[in-house]
Amino acid sequence: MSNLYYFVRPARGDAVTRDFILDLTRFVAIAPADTNALRYAASLPLSDFEDAMQVAAARACGAQHIVTRNLKDFRRSPIPAVSPQEALDRLF
Repeated sequence: MSNLYYFVRPARGDAVTRDFILDLTRFVAIAPADTNALRYAASLPLSDFEDAMQVAAARACGAQHIVTRNLKDFRRSPIPAVSPQEALDRLF
């Protein structure tokens, strides 16, 4: 969420961005990034640690898929990665 905040804030300002993030939390759950998630991420066979943390967060919240445009970096992920289009196709 911090990355989202810093991405949106320059265009919308601090107050609007904070309100946007609070509104988002009404229907989006934020996965924990605690010590256990960090340990799990460090044990994964992914070359990019940030990607591994995304897998750990997905695992912590029970996600069935990781939605990304960068499918190749998640080939060894225990949680399958799908493209945004595939995710939309699965939803509708």
